[in-house]
Amino acid sequence: MVLFRCKFLGLEGDTLIETFWNICLLHDISSRDQLLREAVRVVQTRKMLEQQGAAHATVLEPEVLFRWMKDHIGKRELGHFPGDRELFYRLYQAGKDIDLLDYALQTLQQDRVTGVFIVHSGIMERFEAMCSRNNYRSLLITETEKYLRGLVETRLYKQSFTITLLTESYIIAKLLKTYFEPYPNVQVIQGSIYHPLPLTEKFNAILTIPNFGLKMVEDDDTTIRDSEGVAVNHLLPLLQEGGRISVTFPARMMFQSGGIAKWREQTNELYPVQSVHMLPDGLFRPYTSVKTYQIEFGNSPTEEVLLGRLQLQKMSLAIEGEITIHSDAFGKLDNWRIDMLLNEDQETLCAFQQAHVPKVKLQDIADIFRGKSILKQDLRAGNIKVLNISNLEDGDISLKQLETIDEEERKVKRYEILPGDLVMACRGTVNKLAIFPESEGTVIASANIIVIRFKSSILSGFAKIFLESPVGMTLIQSFQRGTTVMNLNPSDVAEIELPLLSIEEQMDRIKRYVEEKERFKAAVRDATARWEQVRNKLYNELY
Repeated sequence: MVLFRCKFLGLEGDTLIETFWNICLLHDISSRDQLLREAVRVVQTRKMLEQQGAAHATVLEPEVLFRWMKDHIGKRELGHFPGDRELFYRLYQAGKDIDLLDYALQTLQQDRVTGVFIVHSGIMERFEAMCSRNNYRSLLITETEKYLRGLVETRLYKQSFTITLLTESYIIAKLLKTYFEPYPNVQVIQGSIYHPLPLTEKFNAILTIPNFGLKMVEDDDTTIRDSEGVAVNHLLPLLQEGGRISVTFPARMMFQSGGIAKWREQTNELYPVQSVHMLPDGLFRPYTSVKTYQIEFGNSPTEEVLLGRLQLQKMSLAIEGEITIHSDAFGKLDNWRIDMLLNEDQETLCAFQQAHVPKVKLQDIADIFRGKSILKQDLRAGNIKVLNISNLEDGDISLKQLETIDEEERKVKRYEILPGDLVMACRGTVNKLAIFPESEGTVIASANIIVIRFKSSILSGFAKIFLESPVGMTLIQSFQRGTTVMNLNPSDVAEIELPLLSIEEQMDRIKRYVEEKERFKAAVRDATARWEQVRNKLYNELY
């Protein structure tokens, strides 16, 4: 499969790399690993020629150069060369002076097949600053291909650090070993952070961004199967006393309940959280659009945990705001949703959390489910109506233009919405809530809708009022996994707490809310009619 087309590269200033790519692509050398392998082969050939004093290597005849490469560059390490002497000669002339690190970065960035996660260099800059601040010297950078941009831009390896670069990829390990051969302070090893690492060495600092959202096969006694937690579990024992690991996590690792919540608690007890920072929205696009956080764990106690937001200033990550929280107070938190602690409405939120009124989680008083995934080709004239986000208008539901599907009712019964259900938009750009009214026929929710069906204690009208309040919206937003585009999960919504008032008090709030809303709508209707009348009269007087 062709990795990319040269006309899309946009790399006019990097003629060496572009020329090398062009030659490779013309000879069906097009996958990421093939492109990396042939660059390594060329650079290794040049280095070995130089080591043996072959200063005339640039003018060697194609046959001599080709034979020399085949005799001295191990076939076992790089495999059979996919071409003849003329092709190798052309590749050698184009690529012998390539900067392998920059070449690897640009090749991975153009990879449209495997989609390697390239981390913003600001993460590496903050890691470097943390190491310098704490006088750390031995560093481990995992899945190094993700941090190539940071290595290229910071040149961390030229400082007084001893650096171990870890990668799971054989060819990337070969490339890194070739590039860093002149640097005695850098070693490259091959291994996976999702399995126990056979390392005896320990490090002052570790930098990692595990793969997001994968389920790993672990032993029966493991505390977590999520790839992020598995990776951290394997890396934490590699810390020296007083060391730190800096990890990038997606939002769900910060607040999801169940096994992840238990893992957060246990990890914080053994390796206390030192700091948590929200990363800017969209920092890792196009690789992911979920909210992300940078967390530092340490293997020594701390009195205070630093919480903050980071924002992009030019190409660096700058602190937008920071607070500290005592480590004991942090340890008592059910989750690590620092969004709430940093929220501008913190006083209002604290007032709700500290209020003496009892509170109850949605999961304890309601059934919560997401609607059915429906493709465009499934929409046709049928007996089942579908509620989507576009049918939620100003806190009400419009049943006039519902789309339909042709399906047996029994197959979609689990997605049916009943009168009185609270429906919530779980995707899109705007939080929307509405109470489902009486309707004719069967109406189901689309996958963009979460349905909340209350069993007891809470009236859906009261829940709607609370959830659309400033405190309620803050609670909802704190569970969002997406950034610009909202992405709510039913299991996360189930964790939201509501104030538990008596039924009479709830009905009183609902009554006052409905009455005032009707007055507001009547006033708007009257003002609109008056405006239309005056406007039309003025139009008639124009001629």
